[in-house]
Amino acid sequence: MKITKKAVLSLLLLGFAGTSLAGCSGTSDSPNESAAESNGGANPVTIKWYVTSGTSNQPTTKQILADYKAESGVTVALQVVPGDGEAIYKKIDVDLSAGGDVDLITIQNPIVHAKYATNDWLLPLNDIYKEEGYDYEAEFGKNLTKFNGDTVYTLPDGVVSWVVFYNKKIFDDANVPYPKGEWTWDEYIETAKKLTNASKGIYGSSMPDYDSILYLLAQQRGINGYKADGSSNYDDPAFKEALQWYGDLGNTLKIQPSWLEIKSKKIPYDTFMTGKYGMQFIGSWFSFAPQDLKSYPRDWKVGVTQIPIDPQGKNSIGSSGGIAVNKASKHPKEAADFVKWFAKNNYKYSGGMTAQVNLSDEEANKIFTDMASKYPASDGITSEELKAALLTPNLGIVPEKITGTIPTEYGNIILQEGELYLVGQKSLDDTINAIKTRADEAIKKQSTVN
Repeated sequence: MKITKKAVLSLLLLGFAGTSLAGCSGTSDSPNESAAESNGGANPVTIKWYVTSGTSNQPTTKQILADYKAESGVTVALQVVPGDGEAIYKKIDVDLSAGGDVDLITIQNPIVHAKYATNDWLLPLNDIYKEEGYDYEAEFGKNLTKFNGDTVYTLPDGVVSWVVFYNKKIFDDANVPYPKGEWTWDEYIETAKKLTNASKGIYGSSMPDYDSILYLLAQQRGINGYKADGSSNYDDPAFKEALQWYGDLGNTLKIQPSWLEIKSKKIPYDTFMTGKYGMQFIGSWFSFAPQDLKSYPRDWKVGVTQIPIDPQGKNSIGSSGGIAVNKASKHPKEAADFVKWFAKNNYKYSGGMTAQVNLSDEEANKIFTDMASKYPASDGITSEELKAALLTPNLGIVPEKITGTIPTEYGNIILQEGELYLVGQKSLDDTINAIKTRADEAIKKQSTVN
């Protein structure tokens, strides 16, 4: 099914319900319960999975493959692409456009998901799962990403919510209370001001240089990046306000490095671990850094709390990934079964948060207890603190990025034009107009392709 420019991406993330796994459908958790039977008793099936060289070398990856084969009898062979995520998707783009039949494709973020769905490269999983009686709706609920209303191409293998990590030593030295519970961006800024100490080279805040940061406030308010007619909605005042707000943090308030400093000094994404930043606003995936004392030795303690909110949009932001099946796969049922198994079990290997919504309270509590145990004991991070930071039941949830018909192009345009404003080379109004104009041109070009 080809997805047109009018397709609506419904990305709904994060949620726990107090029901038990026993309340799910009658399908067993064991993958492909009868792989040999489905193959007519013939030789066991081998399916291929695109991964980066880094992923292929991880001990957890090898354990995942071994455990899956032990349960299903199906071999998952890695199709390794050297390099990082950008390199792997260049390779996959070429292969899929030429009709390549590697079975499994890792979907790292909503941008990749939307692109591959729009290009009609992915296999819808709805019918396969319904045929076997698997209730994926009950298992993943509002964490499912759907296209054209209800088409599902992948199951979420975890969820990433944005949070604030903070340096307890800097807070203590400034005699500032640790942040806790619901708070606003105004409170975040006031806290960062108190923590910033230029004479000691300490900034109160740090944020990554992602395109989504430039429209963060608009996204939290749930402002769509597209108008009803499919054109760019970047002339909505919320996007202008969001860009100016972010720019002021570094250029005017100076509570964090300016965009120019980040780029000219090549400040890395993990700069918080230098101990010179009071707070780090970033996705929960960053937890690996404070947990790793070998790579990031420190004599200060880390805390974590929930995302600040905008009064006009009490929403957290987040994203999810997963594995999709190539539409040209020669083993679609086996591939779909691995997608299901991986989505259910990946958190056990990664130490992250499952996207399943039908866990019992006991199962959910164990997840957060295990997550807390991965931090150094000296940090004093508890399972309750992590649950409060990640689940944020008092907030709604919205996707972190604009996706839609031109997901990659939209982000690139925002970064390119937004940078000109942030470094003082273009006015705010001219920047917003340029983003709107270029996005409309890209949307129009895409519509002719479809």
